[in-house]
Amino acid sequence: MFLISIMVALLCLICSIFINISWINDIACYFGYFLAIYLVTFIALIPGFYFIFTLISLLSSKKEKKACTKKEEDVTILIPVYNAKKSIKETLESIKKQKYCGNIYLSIIDDGSTDGTLELLKSMELDSNITIIESKHQGKAEALNKGLQSVKTDYTITIDSDTILHPLAIRNIMNKLTNSNKKTAATAGCLFVKNSKKSFITKLQEWDYTLGIFGVKLVQGNYNSTLVAQGAFSAYKTEVLREIGGWKNCVGEDIVLTWELLSKGYETNFSKNAIAYTEVPEKFRDLGRQRKRWARGMIEAFKKVKIFKSKKIDLKSKFLMCLNIFFPFIDLALLIFVPLGLILLALGNPLLIGWISLLVIPFGLLLCFVIEMKRKNMQKEVNCKLEKRSVLAFIIYVLLYSFILAPYCLIGYILELINHKKEW
Repeated sequence: MFLISIMVALLCLICSIFINISWINDIACYFGYFLAIYLVTFIALIPGFYFIFTLISLLSSKKEKKACTKKEEDVTILIPVYNAKKSIKETLESIKKQKYCGNIYLSIIDDGSTDGTLELLKSMELDSNITIIESKHQGKAEALNKGLQSVKTDYTITIDSDTILHPLAIRNIMNKLTNSNKKTAATAGCLFVKNSKKSFITKLQEWDYTLGIFGVKLVQGNYNSTLVAQGAFSAYKTEVLREIGGWKNCVGEDIVLTWELLSKGYETNFSKNAIAYTEVPEKFRDLGRQRKRWARGMIEAFKKVKIFKSKKIDLKSKFLMCLNIFFPFIDLALLIFVPLGLILLALGNPLLIGWISLLVIPFGLLLCFVIEMKRKNMQKEVNCKLEKRSVLAFIIYVLLYSFILAPYCLIGYILELINHKKEW
């Protein structure tokens, strides 16, 4: 299905090029051919190709296997904490409620908290399977590596200190990992927003975690090439983590680690029914800072993993990695296209925001519908409550979300390209 998805998307791309020739000529009359080709390519052609590829891939995705009855393996959960006094109790409670037959060991690594997190943990009556590791403040990667040193189980799970696990989360993510082929080194869990009702910004991210992150991971997982086994909830084979030297001390430690696994010839997949909930930024300023960090992480991955030189990365992973190369160009095109298009439209000229450019919206809405249906079906399977979501947030998400975050992403790309000082 991978090759079929690409061939159909390429066929649609070729048709789109012919359809858009007259539009390119019209734009070129005002702004020249370079800008005309650039805008049409990264506003219409590349997104259109991606939409079709994603849609075909989703429609052909396999149904998640139910947990089998074989012995459930022992696992160690690493929880790096830094100033997590308000959230750590709820996280630990969600682990206690896990319906998992194997032994679960916890290593909580305090990364030099200053808000009393360590004192709180020491005052709690913790079970004997929980170990507290004290560390100086060196960052998340170093905290995880310190925890990895003490792991004695064959499998390791990482979760954030504000992550809440569904009662079947560990069973489902471990079932996916242990029943995958021997080349599979990591399985990413399925993250949704915990604090979606806090602000309009969190309501926007609720849609993003479904239509953006969940949808992308469904496609990548379908090809055993999940590009980010996120630290907030993922499972790994312990020996493979040690083989690659654990997490690198960088801004995007989870994406870099995942790409390193792929560069060694391993596979990474996605368990859509291993559900966890994470806190997202409640203010736009914090959201922008987060996306700037994520953008830097992507460039870090390209710098540390030479995807074109590595012979062990399979074709599917290489293709999906290469799609990320277009992101900076798309973000820049959005910053040029949207303001310029609105100005021209206000002057009575629909040159940029006309019927041709708006054709991408129906394809986008169809893709959103397919992803949303898959989310609802999956959550019903694990008895998750389906809550109503903001329609206004959905409209803003579809029309403006990428545009308003594009400046932060571009700054992140540039800062990493010029090797600017790391900021978390």
